[in-house]
Amino acid sequence: MKIAFFWTWEFSKNILSKVYEDKNIEVALVVSQPDKPVWRDKEMLETPVKQVANELWLKILQPEKLKNNEDFFKFLKDLNLDFIVVVAYWKIVPKEVLEAPKYGCINIHGSILPKYRWASPIQESLKNWDKLTWLTIMYMSEGMDEWDVLKIAEIKVDNVDKTPDLFKKFEEIWPKLLIETLNWIISWSIKWTPQDNSKATYCKKIEKEDWEINFSEMDSDEIYNKYRAYYTWPGIYTFFEWKKLDLEDICLWEKIDWKIWSVVKLANKQIWIISKNWQAILLNKIKLAGKKSMDINSFINWNKKFLDYKFN
Repeated sequence: MKIAFFWTWEFSKNILSKVYEDKNIEVALVVSQPDKPVWRDKEMLETPVKQVANELWLKILQPEKLKNNEDFFKFLKDLNLDFIVVVAYWKIVPKEVLEAPKYGCINIHGSILPKYRWASPIQESLKNWDKLTWLTIMYMSEGMDEWDVLKIAEIKVDNVDKTPDLFKKFEEIWPKLLIETLNWIISWSIKWTPQDNSKATYCKKIEKEDWEINFSEMDSDEIYNKYRAYYTWPGIYTFFEWKKLDLEDICLWEKIDWKIWSVVKLANKQIWIISKNWQAILLNKIKLAGKKSMDINSFINWNKKFLDYKFN
């Protein structure tokens, strides 16, 4: 079986390594987004998938664009691929790519389609306090996340799970699930199921305004679930005396009869912010704009005004 991977993100590289070990699969090509400059010196940072592709001595391409890229289309066709597998590539895949492999393009999506189509299904699931999530393997079409479903796997979501925790759970089952599905397609022993478009829900690309926490408008569940969803990227923040304050490590705590929206310190040295439903958000680690990350007690030793501060 000859396949190409269109992947970019961190969790994809671990799956690629495991699929590469299957003796019945030839990974003919890895396609990733271009390297991007980081930090002040503009050093070029390789994508995670490129790093593992180089370690495995795999052919890798990083086209700036796919649309109307005739040289790239011809290269794909000449490979005589059985499948293209797309995960977290973050570019629209044009018709010429979809039609290149013998058995089609396969996509792995972090929800039970048609629920949570588009850009951020895992984060959306955590924001909504879902107790279960799913992996869907499906055929790809020009419409994003709209074509036939091949296989679904259920995954339990624990109350303390954050985005990296779910990705870790996905990594444990994806390689086997993917390899089984590809083999079933070739042997014609799998049936695909059309999606019910009338039941589709959508999740947008994460924007900067989504990261902000407003204690006067949001209850503790909303705040904590945003923290889980956006940990470690992009994180959540609020403002303290007009400066951006990143909430890097927090926990959901019990209800406390105290002034809402206020910072509270008790005898055990724990620091809370009381949300609008009187449930406490326990602060462990925060970062003020222009300063380094600090555990909460170190921050207060440096900035006494934070105690009894009221967020409104």
